[in-house]
Amino acid sequence: MRTFEYEASALDGRRIEGRSWAANELELDRELEARGLTLLSARRVAANESGKRCRLPSGELLSLTTQLSTVLGAGVRLVEGLQGIGPRMRSAEARMLVEDLVNGVQSGSSLSEAMDRHADSFPDVYRASVRAGESAGALDTVLARLARYLEWSKGMRATTLQALIYPAILAVALTGLVLVLIYFVLPKIVGLFPGGRASLPAETRTLLAVSDFMTDNWIVLLALVVAGVTGFVVASKRPRSRELLHRTVLRVPKFGEIASKIATSRFASTASILQDAGCDVYKVLNVAGQTCGNAALASAFTRAANAVRRGETITQALERERLVDPLLVQMVSVGEKSGELDRCLSRLVEYYDDEIPRAVKRFLAFLEPAMMLSAALVVAFILMAALMPIFSLYDKIG
Repeated sequence: MRTFEYEASALDGRRIEGRSWAANELELDRELEARGLTLLSARRVAANESGKRCRLPSGELLSLTTQLSTVLGAGVRLVEGLQGIGPRMRSAEARMLVEDLVNGVQSGSSLSEAMDRHADSFPDVYRASVRAGESAGALDTVLARLARYLEWSKGMRATTLQALIYPAILAVALTGLVLVLIYFVLPKIVGLFPGGRASLPAETRTLLAVSDFMTDNWIVLLALVVAGVTGFVVASKRPRSRELLHRTVLRVPKFGEIASKIATSRFASTASILQDAGCDVYKVLNVAGQTCGNAALASAFTRAANAVRRGETITQALERERLVDPLLVQMVSVGEKSGELDRCLSRLVEYYDDEIPRAVKRFLAFLEPAMMLSAALVVAFILMAALMPIFSLYDKIG
């Protein structure tokens, strides 16, 4: 599909300018003719000029969603609402993208079809929800729920990053201290002994051997680190390897529990939006599963979706999957029986909104003392290996 800027004539003689997508000018002419327009001229637009490569930042996406929901709820037409929102967007890329959405809608595409051309900016769950909202005639309601979902996702990412800051700083500080002691302090201490290493305590000789090994083989060690990181990145892009990795993460004590709750909360929030928007159950499970953030759980939800397509209930399909949180299965069962699945999933999300920060705090309450104890043991051993030769030297002098 190519992007064309065109000038056409309406039946009443008005000249209309717009932008549309077509394989060629002949197809564009046929499309406009079906809409009662006569093509006068057309110009192909380059990809960077058409805005197809624009990427909408997460903050701008939230702003666009909130504003569009508000103006549609107030009764403003979609095109007029987008035209009013576009100039108020902060970044030039966002303004270009909104302009491209306007041109797409004016050319006869639906909003979801126009967003399909910007898949990098609008996630799958977002476009699926908009498409369902258009079908149900409740686009403003769906966009309002999407805005709340984006705000929730933003807060969840902030909570996760905040939880990882202190352990990361502590790990970097510990590594720096160990390197300073091994490469700067110990060599000076060894120089004080005329008898050489043979006269040093066993602990000191062990630490010096480690230091020598790292110094003599730093190129090999660096190559191994680079190879390990590269292998990890490549493996994480392969579906089977990524699923195995994520399954392993779920089995890590304490941390796996938090990862499972975060993934389940994402699934429940997405599924609630799609269910409320009127999507079919198969799409709800598939799309929500793919956006949960854990490949192992995503595979479980995909298998559940296929089981539902074969005629099973959602509860029966989820009960078979061991990785799925039992609380989710229970809430889905209640929702199916009461006919209010979206509300039950929303309540589950509210529960996790409170539970996940508490779980993170409990995990940090365990992780921080464990890291401090490990750091204390490592530093104590290095200091002992560094100070024992000095004490031995004082004894000989005495």
